[in-house]
Amino acid sequence: MSNPIEGLLTKEQTDLIFNNMSDGVIMVNEEGIITYMNSASAAIFHIDAEDAIQKPFNDIFLQNKKNRAFNKLFRSSMEKGQLTEKTMVKYTSSEAKESSFVTVDISLMQQENTAIRRKEPFQGMIVLVEDVTDTQLLQQHDHDCAYIFAGLILCISIYLAAWSLCRFTLHVPLKTQDYTMMIEVITFVLFLEIAFCTSFSLKEIGLIPNISRWRTNLKETITTGVIVCLVILLAKLVLSLAGIRIKGYFIGGSLHGAYIYIFTAFIQEFLARGVIQKSVKSLLHVKYQKQLSIFLTSLLFSLMHLPFGFYFMVGAFLLSCALGVIFERQRDIWGCAVLHWGCGYLAMCLFF
Repeated sequence: MSNPIEGLLTKEQTDLIFNNMSDGVIMVNEEGIITYMNSASAAIFHIDAEDAIQKPFNDIFLQNKKNRAFNKLFRSSMEKGQLTEKTMVKYTSSEAKESSFVTVDISLMQQENTAIRRKEPFQGMIVLVEDVTDTQLLQQHDHDCAYIFAGLILCISIYLAAWSLCRFTLHVPLKTQDYTMMIEVITFVLFLEIAFCTSFSLKEIGLIPNISRWRTNLKETITTGVIVCLVILLAKLVLSLAGIRIKGYFIGGSLHGAYIYIFTAFIQEFLARGVIQKSVKSLLHVKYQKQLSIFLTSLLFSLMHLPFGFYFMVGAFLLSCALGVIFERQRDIWGCAVLHWGCGYLAMCLFF
């Protein structure tokens, strides 16, 4: 395929212009061979331009079956002579294993109109490509956070409304496990929302362990847990020696309660860290982003413990603040869940 602007500019001038463009330019001749590719297109598709030139377009770009929309777009143009409007599609590079969003504008050579011309042989094409990954990810991020916050507000509103209805209107006495079950139902609903309505991965919401620093996380979790438990025991001992009776006995609880609380701690950490803190942090673009996300998450977390009384809410707030810091360091919820279970259950046995 000849240079479409040959005679107006020299080849060096053409290369200089195309290589300084932010958009990608690819030229394909009537045999489907790539005759030109500028540096921008090579960067967008994560390939080496020198390796791609003089190679079949199909072999370079249309071999990854994951790129269904991308492949269909070009096959329609090359095999059927069908023109399409400027289209945004997702492209996954086979080499870099990275996905990007690109807008593709295909111009067929010697094509006078936009009708489908099946009988005419392919005459070549010029492809203009623009990387819109950042814009698309920002839109997807706003979409995800909007869904999560809408679901979170709805679930918390229903939770508090149900508690108020049972407590003040119907006068139905609910046990601790009843409120815990309500929180677990909320968490399950939010998990389904994240799985089917957002683009968040399991790693992003903290469910996949951070293998790269598991030793550091384990040491940090054990050390923090021992220190906090000692502080809780010391506080109860000091209060007892001072004559301040919080419970009729020094420590309560049971093995059955400890087993049940393992599941409860994990569910609540997923809700507090994986859902609330992750979403709040993603939305905030301020100086103290992490600190504010931890504070707001802890307020919401304590609000969900409203039926248990003010002191329990204060304890939940302080525990959530500490676990929020751990989550930011470890990047998964597993260490937080272990600390929540050990320290939280010990505190309930001693003080509540």
